[in-house]
Amino acid sequence: MSSTYAQDDFFPQLPEGLGLSNQLEYSYDYKLKREILENWFNLDYRYNIFSAGIRFDIFQPNDPNPAISRGKERYADIAFKYIEAELGDIEEGMKVTAGNFYSLFGRGLILKSYENRNIRIDNNLLGVKVEGYYSGLKLIALTGMAENFYAERKDILHAFDLEYKILNDLKVGGSFASNDPEEEVARTMIGSLRIQPSIWNFDFYGEYGLKRNNDIKRKNFFNTANNIGEAYYMGANFYYVTLSLVGEYKYYDNFIFSSNDGTIIYNNPPAVRKEYTYVLLNRHPSPLNQNNEKGFQVEANYSFTDETFLTVSYGETNTLGSNSYYQKVLGVNQSVRLQLKETFTQLNHTWSENFKTIAAFGYNEEKDANTKNITPVLENHFYIDEINTIKLIIEHQHTTDRTTTEKYYSDVATLEYLRSPLLSISVVSEMQTKEPQAGKIVRRFWNFIQFGYKFGEHTNLSLLIGTRQAGNICIGGVCRYEPEFSGVELKMFTRF
Repeated sequence: MSSTYAQDDFFPQLPEGLGLSNQLEYSYDYKLKREILENWFNLDYRYNIFSAGIRFDIFQPNDPNPAISRGKERYADIAFKYIEAELGDIEEGMKVTAGNFYSLFGRGLILKSYENRNIRIDNNLLGVKVEGYYSGLKLIALTGMAENFYAERKDILHAFDLEYKILNDLKVGGSFASNDPEEEVARTMIGSLRIQPSIWNFDFYGEYGLKRNNDIKRKNFFNTANNIGEAYYMGANFYYVTLSLVGEYKYYDNFIFSSNDGTIIYNNPPAVRKEYTYVLLNRHPSPLNQNNEKGFQVEANYSFTDETFLTVSYGETNTLGSNSYYQKVLGVNQSVRLQLKETFTQLNHTWSENFKTIAAFGYNEEKDANTKNITPVLENHFYIDEINTIKLIIEHQHTTDRTTTEKYYSDVATLEYLRSPLLSISVVSEMQTKEPQAGKIVRRFWNFIQFGYKFGEHTNLSLLIGTRQAGNICIGGVCRYEPEFSGVELKMFTRF
């Protein structure tokens, strides 16, 4: 079959059923003399009821962080491959996948096998997955192995999920999973039940789970308890005209579901934390701990007019008390302590068709680094015309280190020019002001410029030049630390 040419002149149109994507990331840190090249190439093909695909990974060399490289310092190989057959449709049918695959049960309380390259998570499973659909009933059954810290697949995971739509506004479901370690140790079993009703303008999700392991039951509980972990999550949404309310509650007690060596985490329940788009509000995160936390988050959104919109949120996360499974397994007796407290307010106002302002304020206390942070933000959008926009963001953060009692300030200024949809240019400058000794002020600066360009309909390119402060990237409660950087960073993504 010959290729025909699409409307843009850069790329040919692929044969029907064939798709490909390529993601390239290259960086060179001139201070550390460190070069990193990572590339993911995906090729997928679908014909009739069959589909298949591969992902070819190249790391030459990989990020030196062992949590990212996982034993693949210099690596080039087919890291993901699958073949799939699909019969029928979503109402009555089935789908069988052999090879590598991902899967999500509910909201991840029992199983969340997924890939996110921003935080370098890829716990895909190698094995077989079967999905079936019939008259409101959905079944997923799978067996597979994920890669551990040393790029080996040893631990076998068996899991199934059953969901039934009783009415259009009511779903119920249940999940079960167990690992089968290569070593002669007891398997861990984990299961849950969930319910999802929708009534009028109200949506609810609730899930309750239990965890068992006979070795821990015998060693730590002397066979006096059947369960070694417990968890539940509840989330609710309410909408009425110009008001929306969101509330979540979590209780995760010794509920990490991992491989026997502890380097693969199979579940990732809702973190019940606010995720921010601003630099400084992400500077002091509190990662999710499925073993030892309870908490809540509430958020209200209200539109005063078409031009004015307000968001207010508040959340807390605490550790569990001495009666928890977690402390009994560890054999400790500790009181409840605050892990994270955060509040955030954001007001959007459109002054005219050419000017919009966003004012935000964040406050948080987190225990891991033991800091208190106050962060005001001011963002202005200047719409020159339908194509050209200038964006200016000013962030300021006052941090108190409660361990050392040190107080310091951080400021970030971002000036961005957007020419939709092709071009973006951003200049980012950060200053940190500290006073390690009375009367001695120390200031550090980081500055970079970033270019973004879209080639045709298929390729996005980003180029960063300069210095960048160390920080954290957090998504869904999973965080990755990015060290300080000085150099050039190139990212390119192409999709057909």
